[in-house]
Amino acid sequence: MTANFRHPYLREITLGGQYRPFPEEPLPLTEILAQTEKGDPEQFLRVFFCYRIPTSEDRRCVEVMLEAIKMSRLELFVELISVPPREGEPLEGEGKGRTESAEHKGMKRWLRDFFISKDIKVVEEVSFLGYEVDVGSLKEKLFIECGDTEPRKVFEFLRNGLKIGILQYNSEEIVWFKPSRSFAKFEDEKYLRFL
Repeated sequence: MTANFRHPYLREITLGGQYRPFPEEPLPLTEILAQTEKGDPEQFLRVFFCYRIPTSEDRRCVEVMLEAIKMSRLELFVELISVPPREGEPLEGEGKGRTESAEHKGMKRWLRDFFISKDIKVVEEVSFLGYEVDVGSLKEKLFIECGDTEPRKVFEFLRNGLKIGILQYNSEEIVWFKPSRSFAKFEDEKYLRFL
């Protein structure tokens, strides 16, 4: 079985630079987002979590987001990372799925290369709104999380009218969350009531 990654490098090598012990398929974001339109929270949670188990608060946040999507107060779109991953020496890390695993470091490096190709300077570990974001630019108001991401963090950026993206493990695409102008009011009413 051959994985269907668009970037051939990822068919055999992880973003951490290690050979894949067995073939893996890319995260099927198109299918997940199609299920999201139907209001399926379990599918939508896959955008946020690969290795971590969602808490009840995470699930409530996702339900509110799904409602915002249905009411056109939150837009989702996907962007393919069009530059190929950098080939080279394996990265050192603590283990797959941890905050600074080799895979996580590889994801951040790939995002940096992608935005440089678009003439956008980004850095790792951007502090904003009381959170550390994996890759971003304060100047460009560009923020991307890599791997497992708490929905509450995404909410805080959306509440402040900011677009934020997630690059999940085994994905070649960023899922962007873009709030409407009315999202903050909706989010205050719904989110505060749920939590």
